[in-house]
This record gives sequence, C-alpha cells and structure tokens, in this order.
Amino acid sequence: MAKSVYSLVLNDDVIELVDRVASANGLSRSNMIEKILADAVSYETPAIRANNLFDEIERLVGEGSIMRFLDQPSQYMASIMSALSYRYNPAIKYNVEIFPHSEDLGQLKVTLRTQNTTLINLVNDFYRLFALLEKRYYNPDAKYDYDGIKYTRVLNYPNEEVTTQQLAELITEYVKDFNELLNTFLSNQDDERLAITLTEKRFRELFNGKIII
Repeated sequence: MAKSVYSLVLNDDVIELVDRVASANGLSRSNMIEKILADAVSYETPAIRANNLFDEIERLVGEGSIMRFLDQPSQYMASIMSALSYRYNPAIKYNVEIFPHSEDLGQLKVTLRTQNTTLINLVNDFYRLFALLEKRYYNPDAKYDYDGIKYTRVLNYPNEEVTTQQLAELITEYVKDFNELLNTFLSNQDDERLAITLTEKRFRELFNGKIII
C-alpha cells in the first residue's frame, strides 16, 4: 500500500488527545491518525489487519490448547509458546510474522530452546521430515529453511478469498498441527521407523484438503 505525505491543519487540543491515545496504544502520531481515519471510513490498513489477525489468533490459541499466546513483540509479529513431549518438557516458540508490503503473507519461525544435542538432532530430523511431507502432500512450492535450532517457513496468501478471521484460523491450525506432529515424532523416538510412519500418517490426516498457506 503506497503512502504519501499530507499537510493537515488540526486543533492543538485534538492533537494532544491523539498523542495520548497513540502513546497508550504504542503507536506514533501518524499511525494513530491513520487508524482513526481508517476506522471512520471502514478501511482495514495492513497494521489494522495484522492487529485483528493476532487478536483472533490469541483467541483461537486460548481455546482448550496447551499452547500459550505471548505479548506481541512488534506490530506485525506474535509469539506462541508450547512444551514438547520430551523428558523435561523443553519449550518451543512459534513466531508468526506478517509482511505488510510483500507478495508473501509472512513467515513462521520455530525456535527450540535447548542445548541438548540429542534433542536438537531429533528436532532437526523432524524439520527435514516435515518439509518433505509438505512438498509431497500439502504445498509443493513451500519455501523453508532450518538449522537444527530454528525452522523458518514462508507463509503464502491463500489462492482463494478469505476473511481475516479465516486467515487467523488457517495460521493457528498450521501452528497447532506442526506442534502436534513434532510431539508425535518425539513421542516415538525409540523406534525411528515407527516415528516416521506415524508422523506421515497423521500429517495426511491433518492436512488433507486444507487451504494452502
């Protein structure tokens, strides 16, 4: 969305109130004024859409989930924390970032919080398997990268028109499905072939017929 500089003549008292509201919402004066104007004309700016998207994701994550929504680290990013089914229940973090001015919707960054070499290797094996299953059963054009600790997956806009609520549902389901499959893989680590077989079976059940993002 293109932006331009406009000159406005406004009452000083109005600007003072706008600045107070902007400060309370963590926004600049320009962003606050844009939000007020966008609300007045019922227009959803990228910032407003991202905020609405994350509000909906927070609601969905909180519905009977073992996952926990964290405070947004930035205007276009939200974080979700979960625990893994592995010995001391190490934490894993899912960062959902929205690109406001890009052909891509955004990206998902999965970060493992551990220094356990065995677990790092197991999770890296899962990353490799998950990418393979995505290519085979879900999105052959998926773009991703992983290094053992971190997995990054570019999120695509759906090919069909969806509402902000539907988009939030697709993203939340993707994160939850990823988390479930990772735990399935780790729960069966004693038998590598069984872990792969069960993970693939569950992947096909979860992703069959889903809208691609």
